[in-house]
Amino acid sequence: MLRDYETNNIVELLYKNMYKNQNYIKKKNIVSKLKFDKKYKIKDIFPLLNKVIDSSDPDTSHSQIYHGYQTAQAIYNNYFKNLELKDIYIKDLFSNEDWFLLDHVYRTMYNTTIKEFYNEIKEWDWLILIGLIHDLGKVLVLNEFGGYNEWFSVGDIYPLGCSFSKSNIYYEKKYHELCIDYDNKKYNSQLGIYKKKCGFNNVEMTFSHDYYLAESFKKSNTNLPEQAIYIIQYHSFYAWHTPKNNIRGYDYLASELDWKYLPLLKLFQKADLYSKKDEIEQDFNYELFDKLLNKYIPNYVLL
Repeated sequence: MLRDYETNNIVELLYKNMYKNQNYIKKKNIVSKLKFDKKYKIKDIFPLLNKVIDSSDPDTSHSQIYHGYQTAQAIYNNYFKNLELKDIYIKDLFSNEDWFLLDHVYRTMYNTTIKEFYNEIKEWDWLILIGLIHDLGKVLVLNEFGGYNEWFSVGDIYPLGCSFSKSNIYYEKKYHELCIDYDNKKYNSQLGIYKKKCGFNNVEMTFSHDYYLAESFKKSNTNLPEQAIYIIQYHSFYAWHTPKNNIRGYDYLASELDWKYLPLLKLFQKADLYSKKDEIEQDFNYELFDKLLNKYIPNYVLL
């Protein structure tokens, strides 16, 4: 069973620490100290993922570099033919329960293929590259990138400054009540400090590898489209894109842009989650990955 958190004490402890230690003011303080003033080639920092094993992930014990190769290859194998995106029906990306959680207006809107829904996107091969590098921000746990605790680097993300959604994992354990924000009336209501439908780009999410890498690319000179960076920034937002308990978390904060890009997160999540295998495979298309890296991120990135 993928994302089985019921029998993994190490994972549970990590999330307990995350829910206790991540708070609105601390996130703002961390961000204020980030400089993004060091230049790196992706090829130089990508091998550092060999040092990173994400203990928040119950599905794999391999280093994160291997997970990147798996995800990129899964995207290529499942979604592409001769580097052209296949016809992928959006409804097929949702479970039956997840699909019927949607309002009728979104079920109608999503009643098409990915290519037709995003007809403004002419090239899709960047999606393979995002599979390769989406977790690159997890180098945050390494000393040369700050040596952050895992609960500030890995795992699911969620909004700060408003109440904690029941769709987050371990909600029933009430670990989020250990956070100082829980006793702050300003933060502990459904909308908290935000306005309805303000959009996730206007929400202070927990600090994480998603935020770090997305901000790095925003500040760097790349050829990545905005949709690619959006996927990086929100791919760990499971309470939103893969909800539990028949509750789509934080939908009251979502803007029309977030609803527009929800199928992209579903598309990516399928490959990210279901690509994880214990068997070490050697049939990765390294030549293609290298070509896409040179096409979309030919320059230095700022970290």
